[in-house]
Amino acid sequence: MKVLDEATVAALLKSEHLSSEECFYILKTLCFLVSRAQADYEPRTQELVLRALDKRNLFHEYSDILNSLIRQLGLYPYLDIKGISGRDALALEMHRPENFYQDNDKNNAPEKEVYRGYIFHKVQAEVFGRILDGESVILSAPTSFGKSAIIDALIESGKFKNIAIVVPTIALIDETRRRLSRYRNTHKIITHVSQALAEKNIFVFTQERVVDYPELPQLDLFVIDEFYKLNPLVDKERSATLNHAFYKLSKRSKQFYLLGPNIQEIPPGFPERFRCQFFRTDYSTVVTELTRLNPANGEELAALVRVCEEIRGPTLIYCASPAKASKIANTLLNANIGNAGKGMPLAAEWVAMNYNPDWTLVRALREGIGIHHGRMPRALAQVVVKGFNAEEIKFLICTSTLIEGVNTKAKNVIIFDNKIATKKYDYFTFNNIRGRSGRMFEHFVGKVFVFHPEPQQALPFVDIPVFSQDPRNTPESLLIQLESSDLEDLSIKRIEPYRTQQVLSLKTLRLNVGVEPKQQIDLALYLTRDRKALEVLSWTGFPTYQQLENLCFMIWKYFVSSNKIGSVSSERQLAFKINQLRSNTLRQLIQAELVNADTPDDAVESVLDFLRQWPQYRFGRLAMAVNRIQEEVAVRAGVKAGDYTYFVGQVESLFSDPVLTALDEYGIPFPLAKHLEKILSTGGDLDSALDKLRTLDTSSLDITPFERSLLDDAREYL
Repeated sequence: MKVLDEATVAALLKSEHLSSEECFYILKTLCFLVSRAQADYEPRTQELVLRALDKRNLFHEYSDILNSLIRQLGLYPYLDIKGISGRDALALEMHRPENFYQDNDKNNAPEKEVYRGYIFHKVQAEVFGRILDGESVILSAPTSFGKSAIIDALIESGKFKNIAIVVPTIALIDETRRRLSRYRNTHKIITHVSQALAEKNIFVFTQERVVDYPELPQLDLFVIDEFYKLNPLVDKERSATLNHAFYKLSKRSKQFYLLGPNIQEIPPGFPERFRCQFFRTDYSTVVTELTRLNPANGEELAALVRVCEEIRGPTLIYCASPAKASKIANTLLNANIGNAGKGMPLAAEWVAMNYNPDWTLVRALREGIGIHHGRMPRALAQVVVKGFNAEEIKFLICTSTLIEGVNTKAKNVIIFDNKIATKKYDYFTFNNIRGRSGRMFEHFVGKVFVFHPEPQQALPFVDIPVFSQDPRNTPESLLIQLESSDLEDLSIKRIEPYRTQQVLSLKTLRLNVGVEPKQQIDLALYLTRDRKALEVLSWTGFPTYQQLENLCFMIWKYFVSSNKIGSVSSERQLAFKINQLRSNTLRQLIQAELVNADTPDDAVESVLDFLRQWPQYRFGRLAMAVNRIQEEVAVRAGVKAGDYTYFVGQVESLFSDPVLTALDEYGIPFPLAKHLEKILSTGGDLDSALDKLRTLDTSSLDITPFERSLLDDAREYL
């Protein structure tokens, strides 16, 4: 009996052509390796079988043998159902979630079509079964595992009436909402706190929206995607909010499902405290090939060009920052590297018209190169990802914002930088980035090219401050939200001064979520001692410029711990930029910024960064913290209190109907929504705006074909 060694099999499977005899002996060797395996999962053996699947067309003569190997490894989704044996067919049906059809509309399936639906692999089926049996599960599994498909199957089961799904970014809200739109006949999908409840609801929120939601109903299940972000080492500010969200949801839900990649450990005692199971697996459905590049200093971009000239298939290029993304895009464009004959010319034309014609993104889209980073408008980022998945874009240059769970059809990943902004990434983040290569059902073998040595390997441990309450990682702003019975002795001592002080009520301290209690009390003490400063804050409606500047001063002095946040470096600059929003369009803001910017890219991205960092994220939260503090102090001092609610709402909605900015998350960019304001505006009622959008006759509108395609695409998933 001729059995090949593993190295020979691996070498043969990298060949473009195989003889019938070579195919037979490869499969014979794989059968031997699978039967000899001592454990349920042997990564090396599974990798070789996946490589054989990548060349499935060469093994058609022995499809029964390949099917048997797939079944034995539990890779049931990959079974070839044509001519399948009875044994394999039975195994396949045992791993099909009942009535679960993914990425298809079963109502529109051709008559008499054999409708396959979704099949779980063996480890997916085990996790799904545990949750369906009422267990709470923390799952650590590779990027290509299919963790999100378990969520869909749980909804399909009909067991869960109210479900909350927490995702790390707003981009993922839209991706998740679109994926779950198939359940709109049974559940209402809620993505904003302003939307009304239905009998059955699926909440798709970021952690901030969970915390802001006034009164969640009783939940049957909550899900946290990318749960490793509970660890403060990832992002201290947002980690505290995510821990708060986890705590809030755990008080209102029967069970939970936390999912993420590459986690080795969770805090001791956590499974017992929250009655859950930690399930860690390396079970993979794709193969990753890693190539280490070592160009000389100063030759990195030239080496990148050479790699891009040689590789085939859709490719992500990871870099550290938006500025680096623009630099790489220009390098590829100057080298005439893109997606010849394709590209997104209509999208490029629209971006040029509504932002700036000299923005690098415009030329890049025309040539089949995409750019994706956190400063981009959400709808525009969705357009880029959609173009990449449709293969109109071959190279997608991205920062960490695309790595946080957004699904793409990338065959290759080039890791050009080893940093996020200016901080070197750790081994965990590196693994997360390279895990984006390959995709179940798309690419069995993903290729990763790395320009820097891998970070030192460590066992990634996820601290969960709401449980561990380690004083080094657990801010007092989080502790103050917890019930007394859930506080450790040391935590009780830490927050006791805030419970006993008389400056601000505990209610106000808690309402100002994410703002440290000491900062709040310091501001309250200042206003208590300086009556004139308090009186200056007692405005309602729209402030004068001086009143706005004074508000920004309070925000900056008491709540901002950095010298610069985004493109803002002082309270005066913050006030000036907020005031600019009152009477300028987005394009006008960019034109004004060009005066001080070195390049058009700098101008466009400075404006976009400001909008993302301040009006749409920080300003409202911090301004309302000042509002609540001044109100309580004013009432006690007998001074007329101010009320900033209306003005804050105007800033957050860019001085338009709030539904127009909300529609950006549904794939309708703000300039287009603003153009259709008379048609879509509903005075802030998002549900009514979505109803209008569903029945909108786009063919009658005076808009470009590209804009019509955006509207039609958004309507398809409502």
